[in-house]
Amino acid sequence: MASLLTSDDLDGLGSDAVRARDPRPYAEELVAAVDGQRLADPDDAGYALSLAAEAREQAGDHEEAIALSGRAVTAGAGTDDATWLHAAHAERLLRLGRDDEGLAELTKLRPLLLREVTAVLPIADALRENGRGEIAEQWLTAAMVTTIEREERLTEGSDDQLDAADLVDELIVRRRHVRADLGLPPDEYDALADELDAAPDLVFWPEVALTRLLAAQPALAGELGHDWDAHRALLEGALQAADAEGELLEVEVATPELVAAMLDPEAADPAPGPHLVWPPGRNDPCWCGSRAKYKKCCLPRGRLEPSPPPAPAPAPAPGPAPASSSERVITRRPGPRTRAR
Repeated sequence: MASLLTSDDLDGLGSDAVRARDPRPYAEELVAAVDGQRLADPDDAGYALSLAAEAREQAGDHEEAIALSGRAVTAGAGTDDATWLHAAHAERLLRLGRDDEGLAELTKLRPLLLREVTAVLPIADALRENGRGEIAEQWLTAAMVTTIEREERLTEGSDDQLDAADLVDELIVRRRHVRADLGLPPDEYDALADELDAAPDLVFWPEVALTRLLAAQPALAGELGHDWDAHRALLEGALQAADAEGELLEVEVATPELVAAMLDPEAADPAPGPHLVWPPGRNDPCWCGSRAKYKKCCLPRGRLEPSPPPAPAPAPAPGPAPASSSERVITRRPGPRTRAR
């Protein structure tokens, strides 16, 4: 019995097909693996069919390529790849001259611009790479304005508000790229996109700074952790997860000036703080400044489930008003930033 194909095997077949003089045999092998249920992960069926479609298109078999990418959409429904597969099919339709069908498929995906961060890039690229930059700019602008309005109505620090903030960031950045392609003059949101590109992925708050910040803005505990142990665990977990995916996150160490800017809307925009060097050696001092060895301090924290927050304390006296989306960008709001990569 033939062995099951893993995701890495599929990557290899796709790469080989791109370099092959005749990619058709690779397309046939990929389709046979799907039809014969020879995938280690059944959720990879859409990906395998999409690779087969790419191979067929490369060979000049355009109708077969479109049929296979349509199958990929159906096979990938309900998986993590669903939006990407659907957008890739729409992009192929546009690229191969089936304009009305391609735009119809992207129109079905358009509502995702109001809900899913991961939908923004494939939808925008499908339009901009096929001469529909003006449509991409219109869709992204409309989604951005609507999402900003929704974010402002949500409770500061809530999961819904943080998700909306991440979506706003992504829409602003992708919109700037599209507008640059179109040669449009920068507007205020394009300036915010530049700030986002310059912002770190994460901010590390030393213990004194975190304590001061949470005392003034307790709603941030949902994003930063309810105490310094939880904060370090969240940061280490994010760094380890990114490292496992081959990505290195950029982490800024909060300075007193950044704390002041977070607490006082009238404070000057602070200069960037130093970048965290991660990971240290297992026997080196931990990055958090505790003076303990990394292997005894934060290294194991990243593998633990976050501890639950303590019972809510009485509400503190009113503090500074929460920052708006634009103010958060300017002051390098703590937490992950959605960045163009």
